[in-house]
Amino acid sequence: MRPWLLAAAAMLTVTVSAQDSRTSGSLERAFAASGSVKMDLVAGDYHITGIPQDRVRIDWSVRDAEALAKVQARADVRDHELRITTNGPSNNGLKFTIQVPNQSDLYVRLTAGDLTIEDVRGNKDVELRAGDLRIDVGRADDYKNVDASLWAGDLKASAFQVFKGGLFRSFDWTGKGAYRLHAHLMAGDLYLYSKSDSR
Repeated sequence: MRPWLLAAAAMLTVTVSAQDSRTSGSLERAFAASGSVKMDLVAGDYHITGIPQDRVRIDWSVRDAEALAKVQARADVRDHELRITTNGPSNNGLKFTIQVPNQSDLYVRLTAGDLTIEDVRGNKDVELRAGDLRIDVGRADDYKNVDASLWAGDLKASAFQVFKGGLFRSFDWTGKGAYRLHAHLMAGDLYLYSKSDSR
């Protein structure tokens, strides 16, 4: 290939990479398993997933490069406690992927958007005002107490054989496991499932 073509190709690669970096960001911290994770999240789309490594990683993206500077994400670790906070322009295609150790207790509060939690084992306390909430609960036998409720929408808890729709729907379930699950949604659809389910 001619030298000027190589230079042009290299310039194109740098330009594309720069564009990508202006619409996304990330941070990573060390954090041991079996800890407590508290999240206070701004409106957006979130995927929270458990991983086998002792760390937390947050990746985010926006639709327009100009909005990236307005996105804020923090992961503050103190002993066995992790606090995650996010802020940013929720009307600009704001998306987050949050990875935590797969054995963690979760406390999550999200104003609005779609939230999916997968592959995290432990206690879960999750509330969302508006949007769709999906929680992979693993095995129903792992839980001691489960309570779920929504004001308007469908409640599909296939892991516990509960299906309800309409207004002001809720259910309580008691088992012999160790974990507690609390899930509340004001408006939207709430799913409690095992990943082996077809949903």
